Amino acid sequence: MPALAAAVMLGSTCQAAAPATTDTTTTRLAAIHVSATSSPWGESALSDGDLRDRRGDNLAENLEQLPGVAAVRRAPSAAEPVIRGLGWERVQTILGAVPLYGACPGRMDPPATYLGALSTESVTVFRQGGGAFGGPGGTGGTIMAKPDYERRPGDPNGVTTWLGAGYESARDGFRYEGGLFGGSDKLDYKLGAGHREYDDYTAPDGTVVPAGQTTTTASGSLGWRPRDGQRLWYAATYTHEENIDFPALPMDNIDTDFQVHNLGWRTESATGLLRGVEITGGVSLIDHLMDNSLKPNRAAMEAATVAETRSGAAHAVFDLHPGEQWRIRAGLDLTRLTRDATRTRYMVDMGMTFHDRLWPDASQTSGGGFADLTRDLSPTMALTLGGRVDAIDSKARAADAASLGGLTVREQYVNYYGPGAAETDRSETLGALQLKLDGEAGARGQWYLRTGLSTRPAGITERYYAFGPAPGGYQVGDPTLSAEQKWEGEIGGRLAGEQLALSVSAFHASVSDFILATVIDRRDVNGDGIDDTIKGFENTDATLTGGELGLEYHPIATLYVPVTLSFVRGRNTTADRDLPEMPPLFGTAEVRWLAHGSSASWLSGGCYFAADQDKIDPLFPEDRTGGYTVWHVRLESSPVDGWRFGVRVDNLFDKLYNDHLTREAVLPVGGLSAGQEVPAQGRSLTVTAHLKF
Repeated sequence: MPALAAAVMLGSTCQAAAPATTDTTTTRLAAIHVSATSSPWGESALSDGDLRDRRGDNLAENLEQLPGVAAVRRAPSAAEPVIRGLGWERVQTILGAVPLYGACPGRMDPPATYLGALSTESVTVFRQGGGAFGGPGGTGGTIMAKPDYERRPGDPNGVTTWLGAGYESARDGFRYEGGLFGGSDKLDYKLGAGHREYDDYTAPDGTVVPAGQTTTTASGSLGWRPRDGQRLWYAATYTHEENIDFPALPMDNIDTDFQVHNLGWRTESATGLLRGVEITGGVSLIDHLMDNSLKPNRAAMEAATVAETRSGAAHAVFDLHPGEQWRIRAGLDLTRLTRDATRTRYMVDMGMTFHDRLWPDASQTSGGGFADLTRDLSPTMALTLGGRVDAIDSKARAADAASLGGLTVREQYVNYYGPGAAETDRSETLGALQLKLDGEAGARGQWYLRTGLSTRPAGITERYYAFGPAPGGYQVGDPTLSAEQKWEGEIGGRLAGEQLALSVSAFHASVSDFILATVIDRRDVNGDGIDDTIKGFENTDATLTGGELGLEYHPIATLYVPVTLSFVRGRNTTADRDLPEMPPLFGTAEVRWLAHGSSASWLSGGCYFAADQDKIDPLFPEDRTGGYTVWHVRLESSPVDGWRFGVRVDNLFDKLYNDHLTREAVLPVGGLSAGQEVPAQGRSLTVTAHLKF
């Protein structure tokens, strides 16, 4: 079996080659600057060092601009990953064993925003739909983050401490972090903590955009090897957020606690039929408070929402080698998600208080089995067949709680979707299937062909959101939704020469029962004589077509030029119109020059660019946006081994622009008016330091 095919089976990825050099210092820093371009299998990978080196404050921001990865923003630091045009809960974020979900019904806290370099050892992004090992769902892709710190064979015993700090001028923001890592022959351990505070920013046209944020994080990992081939590990992550401004939502994040606990056991053998067993499990707990204390409607209505999300999972995976050319990975898993949220409204003029259920104590439980079978067809070619089956049970235990207008939550479902919506509980059996053929083309090339089916049940928000206010009007979930079914085909490859490497992929997907957020009604809900927009969810059919390109050019050892390009087109084929929230054609380009070898000093300059986006869905609703090119320059140096300093200027020419996937302001806040596109930050200077001792 080809080595690269083995990497696919095990879920690892190949990163772009660094500039060739014989200098060890240059090699060390060049490895840091490797761009996380795509592997030949539609995957991208980032290590914890890569996460620190990218300019984002959390995992979601650091994944943005990878090939095929964009982001919806409802606040400057609240980036929700969109992979090949699909976002929402179609993109699963998994930390260790646990699938993560936010606690805000309005998507204030996409789970990837809670994670960063402190809590993750490595991250792999699968841009294809959910496969055998990703759990049920994930038709848009999977973000798999590893929290377990494990030292490499041969690492010396001992402990290393580190400190980091940074300053960003546009938001007058500071961050501080530090920790330690190390171990012995039997133990691995890592501890870290960080804090960051940011303020509002002023766009190039003088618009003040609310962007305040205070975040504190802590994480730890402990691993124990009682004997060769066995390992027990535990990892914990904690994040606390306060006073985060959300221009695109009617409330702000006042106080949130997020924690994840993972426990795992692994045993491995080099011989025999059973080569490995891994058992993992964990839980995630989020408690979330948001209110409108800084919104202009506070004088008439004092509103606050208390929400909680709980998720947990357990997995057992077995590696089998029934023959020299055969490998099987199979297992069982169980996942559970519960969500509950209640909004309290005090109407000042009326002197009355109302309690509205947003998530009616809803739950989703899944149990299933999965397997991947790989067969070596030749020394340079392998075929992999994978699949899974899941039984999924969804419930709304508070469907008869009070809702608006004197109706219950269940009665509001019936009001908008008909008598069939009265039955809120749903049991479904779903599956996934994937076939991959991959191989090597000579000494420098790899290629692959892939097709498969992925499925996803309607999420708790899509199915059970109780009728209530939402950005742009009102929103209500649809208990009658059918599961999405996505057939996808993909072709791609990679060719690497001594100076030039090229990765390319192209895909097409056909989605049956695509769950579309759209306007379903207009009526006067609040009695002011003006019809309100009511958004809901409906099944439709859709197609997505696109591809990614990654290029790395290093003509000499001291010069490196990475370029990426991504495109996707989404169509609602039932209504013959474009799908909403599709990123435009976008990409990145940079030139990196080793200015001083002995201090490992790299000078670089480049841009992020996006084309016009006029392929929109006006019923979402969304507006057309113009294209842009935003430039940056940076200098990074490591004068002492383990010490790194950086200076970066973003939006070098102070360009006024807004990203297509950044949602509009919902209320007049800061310098924004209601419905205004939120402009991005202007020119910003960032200074960073990272010191190991």
